[in-house]
Amino acid sequence: MDFRNGDDGRVSAGDVSGDDTTGDMFETSPQEKTPVEADVQDKMNKTDTIEDAPVAEAAAAALGNAVAEAVKTAAAPKLSSKDIQARRFTIVTDEARDANLTEFGKETLKDRYLLPNETYQDLFARVADAYADDQDHAQRLYDYISKLWFMPATPVLSNGGTGRGLPISCYLNSVEDSLEGIVNTWNENVWLASRGGGIGTYWGQVRGIGETVGLNGKTSGIIPFVRVMDSLTLAISQGSLRRGSAACYIDVSHPEIEEFLEIRKPSGDFNRKALNLHHGVLLTDEFMEAVRDGGDFDLISPRDGTVRKTVNARALFQKLVETRLATGEPYIVFNDTVNRMMPKHHRELGLKVSTSNLCSEITLPTGRDHLGNDRTAVCCLSSLNLETWDEWKADKQFIEDVMRMLDNVLQDYIDRAPDEMARAKYSAMRERSVGMGVMGFHSLLQSKNISFESAMAKAMNLQIFKHISAKANEASMMLAKERGPCPDAEDTGAMERFSCKMAIAPTASISIICGGTSACIEPIPANIYTHKTLSGNFVVKNPYLEKLLREKSKDSTNVWNSILEHGGSVQHLDFLSPEEKATYKTSFEIDQRWLLEFAADRTPFIDQAQSLNLYIPADVDKWDLMMLHFRAWEMGIKSLYYLRSKSVQRAGFAGGVEADNTKDAAKFNLAAGEETDYEECLACQ
Repeated sequence: MDFRNGDDGRVSAGDVSGDDTTGDMFETSPQEKTPVEADVQDKMNKTDTIEDAPVAEAAAAALGNAVAEAVKTAAAPKLSSKDIQARRFTIVTDEARDANLTEFGKETLKDRYLLPNETYQDLFARVADAYADDQDHAQRLYDYISKLWFMPATPVLSNGGTGRGLPISCYLNSVEDSLEGIVNTWNENVWLASRGGGIGTYWGQVRGIGETVGLNGKTSGIIPFVRVMDSLTLAISQGSLRRGSAACYIDVSHPEIEEFLEIRKPSGDFNRKALNLHHGVLLTDEFMEAVRDGGDFDLISPRDGTVRKTVNARALFQKLVETRLATGEPYIVFNDTVNRMMPKHHRELGLKVSTSNLCSEITLPTGRDHLGNDRTAVCCLSSLNLETWDEWKADKQFIEDVMRMLDNVLQDYIDRAPDEMARAKYSAMRERSVGMGVMGFHSLLQSKNISFESAMAKAMNLQIFKHISAKANEASMMLAKERGPCPDAEDTGAMERFSCKMAIAPTASISIICGGTSACIEPIPANIYTHKTLSGNFVVKNPYLEKLLREKSKDSTNVWNSILEHGGSVQHLDFLSPEEKATYKTSFEIDQRWLLEFAADRTPFIDQAQSLNLYIPADVDKWDLMMLHFRAWEMGIKSLYYLRSKSVQRAGFAGGVEADNTKDAAKFNLAAGEETDYEECLACQ
């Protein structure tokens, strides 16, 4: 497979018509429709309203037929190692580089990513070979990965160089205000989830509860439709090896916003809950200004723009923040900020970002575009390892090589994605957006004995992201000259191969593979914790703290037990200097205003967004918490991910913490057996 002329495989605009042909798009075969399917299609063809009567039948048809097909696909015989693509290049591997991996990292690769009889270096070579331009590029990619300079996203590690799956599994789409639009979205989401996709869906265009449908009908609102999406995703997750997951987003001005905030709370009317879905809210400048002024805010019908209700903006904002404190969600996207800062050629084309993904770092256009075609955005990710910053910052080819690889991954997806993903293929072809991110920021600071809460850390943050952004922009223009600009850019005369180039994903898994470096741009959760895997428990110690303790002749079991008893903190250790204690502060010990300041500083250099978590003690003052969220908007930050709150300190817990608002801390827990629902999109890990 030659990627150098990737646009030869473009999807034509005619493949994804703006007309309502999406019903045909998702047919599994040219066979005739079943009577149920035909009846549902007939009802949808007769009306563009959301009648309650056909909803149950439509949902039953989507759930019954699409789930059966998807589960059947998931249950098909798995590809064996014999189905690995033949190597195109001769890559010289170095088994000694296994030493760069921790035991935990090795077990993670064994559990999830290695093919039968494949070594760690074979895996890295397989991925490099699959997505390289030529022999030299392949060797360089292998060297970068094996030296842990960067790591491709997990779908690339799993499926690169094989025929068994796709290298992208993160999607964003939008729902139209019609029964056909809703059912088509259900159908598309089934196919995406059946392939382990993480899906972010925008429901803000669908009319709210009590609005008129047909002649005399009243809609039951978006919640029942969201519940069907919840059931579909759960059904596919249970029938598939790689678990699908989903998030739904609406505008803060939607008439159902108050009920939507509580759809994940187990109390109340169970028929209006979606306990397995994640959710997010789009906050506008108008709303945030009303919060600032203590004014009223109108909830508007997305159908006709009429005012359905007026609420106090500050009270609604307080409810949102308190829900985040209790449950960790909803995610927040400041959509006016996002749309102001979207690529210039997308603004010129009149495109709009109306949703995000499961990790709130992807901000790409969805829905009907300027050509009248529907887009389902896709996220093509990989992350640079900042812990090795000093090794690669002067390498002139490194970032260009990574961007070339991402372009090839994107082309592989376009070439191999099935027809059921036509909207996603179309979007990928038109904009060719990628999300090069980072991990290891806190590890880099600790390797240099720099406190997170310092001017030096602030300066390094700016230096790093200026450099990466400049190199990514250079690579995009270079590849545009070499391979042609992406169609969206070409339509406006811009020389850009990629519409978007950067996004900071959570990197939960690939940071473990990269020597246990700190995840994305986050501070470390604890200086010692235990991580559970399929292969058992692994005690993870901060390597820089371990080195410091050795130098002080304090690297003893008693000292580490003491750190564990104090929730992974070293602030109680008298033999450490104030500077050393500051360097090894954990996420809950760091003033969260520093996280906001760093995020704001790097925002101009990231054309998408950041998975930005905040860490809050359970007894936080509610006003301070509201101000923290308000400051995020004031500072121009695009999105906020989870709000992680600490309630219980208990010996034996990783980070010494059991999260009050979610069970996620249990995955670092020495003794916990609970499953977490505090998840990242698999593609973003």
